Amino acid sequence: MKQMVLNRAKRARNRRIVSAVLQFLVLFAFWLVLSGHFQVKFVVIGLLTAGLVTLLLNEFFFESLQRGEQPDVAIRTIFQQIWRFILYLPWLIRQIVLANVQVALIVLNPRMPIAPALMVFGSRLKKNIARVTLGNSITLTPGTVTVDLDGDKYIVHNLQPPLASGLVDGTLPNRVASVYLEEPESPLRVRWVYSLEDL
Repeated sequence: MKQMVLNRAKRARNRRIVSAVLQFLVLFAFWLVLSGHFQVKFVVIGLLTAGLVTLLLNEFFFESLQRGEQPDVAIRTIFQQIWRFILYLPWLIRQIVLANVQVALIVLNPRMPIAPALMVFGSRLKKNIARVTLGNSITLTPGTVTVDLDGDKYIVHNLQPPLASGLVDGTLPNRVASVYLEEPESPLRVRWVYSLEDL
């Protein structure tokens, strides 16, 4: 029994170390990409900044990531999710480009055929990071903005219903569910709202 408790504590410590290392590497890579400078002083500043943020916030990020996870999530599972997220990014960028073209056509149309509305729907995603990824993906795609996320309930502002087709038919939520190894979503039950009073 004591050995089992020690093994569990060791696995928990290993997960925290892996979490800290991954957070540091992601923050440092993000710093390098955004700064665009690779001189020694900028690299050192990036290392110090990423290290400080990791030191101050790793406990918060680790606890946030654990919510909705199984108690004994394996390090292999974490790397699998990171790999799937990397594969998800090109698909998301393609959706952003396509939505940009659609929004540009709407804006350039002399009749400006917009029909703004709020979409209210619930998601079956369990992990906080999956829910936040879905909300951010919606906001990054032109024509849709996540206005509110409360638990599993989303409120999304939509410029025109066709711009949200990938959301309504479940394509986008299913991609996010696949990244985080969750059950696929069925097509969303969306309630369309045209005024704040109807919320």
